[in-house]
Amino acid sequence: MKHILFIFIDGIGLGDANAEINPFCVAELPTLHSLLGITHLTRELQNITGQHASLVVTDANLGITGRPQSATGQATILTGINVSAQIGEHFGPKPNAEIRAILSADNLFMQLSQAGYRVQLGKAYPDGYFTGIESGKRLYSAIPHAAVAAGLTLPRMDAYANSTAFADDYTGNIWRERLGIHDAPLFTPAQTGRNMALQTRANNLLFYEHWLTDYAGHKRNAKLSVSLLEGLDQTLSGILENWDFENGLIFISSDHGNMEDLSVKTHTRNAVPTVLIGAQHADIATKISSLVDLAPAIKQFLGLA
Repeated sequence: MKHILFIFIDGIGLGDANAEINPFCVAELPTLHSLLGITHLTRELQNITGQHASLVVTDANLGITGRPQSATGQATILTGINVSAQIGEHFGPKPNAEIRAILSADNLFMQLSQAGYRVQLGKAYPDGYFTGIESGKRLYSAIPHAAVAAGLTLPRMDAYANSTAFADDYTGNIWRERLGIHDAPLFTPAQTGRNMALQTRANNLLFYEHWLTDYAGHKRNAKLSVSLLEGLDQTLSGILENWDFENGLIFISSDHGNMEDLSVKTHTRNAVPTVLIGAQHADIATKISSLVDLAPAIKQFLGLA
């Protein structure tokens, strides 16, 4: 069975090779650098095809002026529609009524589920998240909105405890420190990665959303930014220990730039990196040039016309 692990990293682009403002030039990322044969992930890079992985420099501006935003970027990833062009602007962070209608009408999760594919969100949500949604004080962002529209279940604490869904920071420490869930299990990033790979094998698509990078970029927090990147790399190392290279493909991509330029608090117009690892990575890489191409590439790999 073919399967995809999509690791969505909010707010990372390809920035300048400047260690003073770009955490990608400071973070130790041995797994990613070795896969791509690079020393840093910066704007000087062009598309790369290696033995096990490819890098695609991916346009997130979509022909629209202004800084790309989360709602339109994520909706574009999940539909294969240039949502920014359709509504006439970049919009975010949460989807407005027009974007919600686009996601509710059709999205990648919906198409795959209706065709009989197994689809799961890979991020676990704490109980307080659902309380906020039910009270109307919190709105879904684009990814959970699309999942709910497709009839998927948003994973809760029990899924996290069973290692079938995962915390925002790869370890669960964020649940203890920020949410006060003191009995939340703790994992190393490598353990989380190994469990992600195993859970991916039980699905055709496991879609994991990580938003803390965008938060770190807006806060211009260099220490947190470096820590998050290194956590991602350690998680990736664990994933590869259990990865099925014959049938599985890893996507790592983003919706817009931000954290790669800590000289500003805002999003950037930089291209975003799309990293493909595993089966057919070189062929799938040729199908991608912008965020619009990600959903069609996923469907092509899984065999859905």
